[in-house]
Formats: sequence, structure tokens, C-alpha cells
Amino acid sequence: MKNVTITMDEDVLTWVRIEAAKRGESVSRFLGETIAAQRAAAGRDQRDEERAALERFLSGPGFPGAGAAWPGREELYADRESDLLRRHEHPDLRSRSEGD
Repeated sequence: MKNVTITMDEDVLTWVRIEAAKRGESVSRFLGETIAAQRAAAGRDQRDEERAALERFLSGPGFPGAGAAWPGREELYADRESDLLRRHEHPDLRSRSEGD
């Protein structure tokens, strides 16, 4: 643990001393725990923001030409289906019985 010297207004110091006394803590411990709680809350807020940003990113792109506009597998192969199914009928192919 490190020691820190801080400067504050007299009325703020009076409030801090009263709050620390209510909790049965020293001023140093009270301020340390208060600052640690603020830090934890800020970390939660940042993690929540990061999680929300990640969810927005994973839910789909926000730029044109991608995502939902992409054709599905069926659409991609629909144009080529007849070519793919008749590939074996190509005149340049030899049957296995012809051999070398």
C-alpha cells in the first residue's frame, strides 16, 4: 500500500471524517474503499459498453453490401444447378470403359 497526501476543503474533510466515523473506519480506509468502489463501478460501466458494442457488431454489419443482403446457399447454386447436375454429360468426358 502506498500513502497519498490529498488536499480538500475543510467542510469536505469534516464530512469525510463524520462518514468514516459512522462506519467505524479511519479516514484513510474510508477514502480508499470509496475510491475502489468508484473504480469498480467505472469498470462495470466500461465492460457493459464493450459488451453492447460487441453485440452490435455481432448482430450484423452496419455498412451496405454485406450481411442480410448476401445471397444464401440456395440462391448461389440456383443459377449453376443445371450446369452442376449435367456436368457428367459433357462431350469431352470419356467413360471409364473406354480406358487408355
